[in-house]
Amino acid sequence: MTIIVRPESRAEVRPVWGAIRTPKYLLPAVRVPEHEHHLPLSTAELAFRIFAAFRAHPHINNVLTHISRAKSVEVEKSLSRILDPSTTIDDLSPLEENIIELMVGERGITGKILKPYLQAVLRSILEPDGAERLIRKINALYLELEWKVQHPSPAPLSNEQSKESGHAGQEP
Repeated sequence: MTIIVRPESRAEVRPVWGAIRTPKYLLPAVRVPEHEHHLPLSTAELAFRIFAAFRAHPHINNVLTHISRAKSVEVEKSLSRILDPSTTIDDLSPLEENIIELMVGERGITGKILKPYLQAVLRSILEPDGAERLIRKINALYLELEWKVQHPSPAPLSNEQSKESGHAGQEP
């Protein structure tokens, strides 16, 4: 079936000013007044809110979709693990390491966009002390990652290497 649209039958369309509002997390970081208190959030709720803010940004969403191989659930889980106070550098998956690199590293276009964006999101969601504490935790994880890359642990000796040196597997 074909529907023919006649220009004269179209309704007059006019833009409505103020119909689209810029969300708070797209605005620069603003100090929250002392009288406005935020409710404490669980790690999962905080990760969900940060993930929603990342999804709202077209470039960040595209990059996270790419590095997670279109598994957005994995990105949210990774954010939750990164934000968990008990998480150490040894607990991180490669995706989580990559996300931390993007959050702090300021490398490339995405890193230069994501770091201030994340800080603005955290400051809009959390009280100032909580936001600063979380930013410091993420920075500490990043510094540990950088140290780990610069100082890799030595690989264990294999049987072939030890046979060549004559220490193990010697025949009588």
